Amino acid sequence: MPGVRPLRYGHEMMKSCGGAGQGGRRVMMMSKKLYGAAALTILLALSATSAWAKKSGQVSANGLSFAYVEEGSGPPVILVHGSVSDYREWAKQMAPLARRYRVIAYSRRYHWPNPPPGADADARPDQQVDDLAAIIKALSAAPAHIIGHSFGGAVALRLALRHPELVRSLILIEPGVSGVLGDLPADDPVAKEAQATRAAMREAFAGGDAERIMRTYAAHVAPGDYEKASKGVRLMLLSNVPAFQLDYNSRRTPFTCEDAGRVAAPALVVYGGRSPPGLQRIAEATARCMKSAKAVRIPQATHWVPRPHARVFNEAALAFLAGQSQ
Repeated sequence: MPGVRPLRYGHEMMKSCGGAGQGGRRVMMMSKKLYGAAALTILLALSATSAWAKKSGQVSANGLSFAYVEEGSGPPVILVHGSVSDYREWAKQMAPLARRYRVIAYSRRYHWPNPPPGADADARPDQQVDDLAAIIKALSAAPAHIIGHSFGGAVALRLALRHPELVRSLILIEPGVSGVLGDLPADDPVAKEAQATRAAMREAFAGGDAERIMRTYAAHVAPGDYEKASKGVRLMLLSNVPAFQLDYNSRRTPFTCEDAGRVAAPALVVYGGRSPPGLQRIAEATARCMKSAKAVRIPQATHWVPRPHARVFNEAALAFLAGQSQ
């Protein structure tokens, strides 16, 4: 049967079209549409303060400035958010983890409240690995436990492979590393799922409407969650759509099962029982490929685990982290 290139799920499912500069120009054009009618509501969201964090600041790393929040003391834990999000994704993790750890959540490049993508924006995972490595060093947080969601999970895995000295352990929530599945036949259900999502997202991006983009994406990876989300969460998602488009279309080299097998750090891989089958298969394969990893399934969760299922996730994360200190 004919093969297909490694699939891209969630943020990974869109094929790259052109280089970083080209992608940045497309995002700038889309941003003008996004910040037209929705400008007032998004600006209200951007003015919100992070009352749930004890400390907020900016850190210079890899030639850029990154917003971050911090709470607690002890072994450092770095939180790397997923697509269409920012450090506010971790609002329900900061305090529980900070009882035992120094917890740092930062907003990845181009995500709120960092400057949005410009004409020469470059969101390739390798660049974002460099960002994370520089942030850890600048904040004197090495070695750290890294918790990464979706695209952030892909960044965390690549960091552990390239800079093992910076990583104490990994907690990966449905990491965006579809390369661990290898080449799948074109008629594989997961391949068909990826193609359908890719086509829907291409059409949504072409329209340039932030609400439509979010609803299209959520319908595929987190059915029902966007509709149930609070106004604040929806505004957070909408404010990060330009960065999401850049993440989604960024060029990347596949992260394979062999790559995962070379990661020495112990890992917990978390996935949702209501996530698309492809995302579940990626999570399971990631755990199988790694040297020291176990997988945990949260039955009622979709791809958006940290907020809707915070209690279950936090318990699993704290139990895993406690095991790494023994």
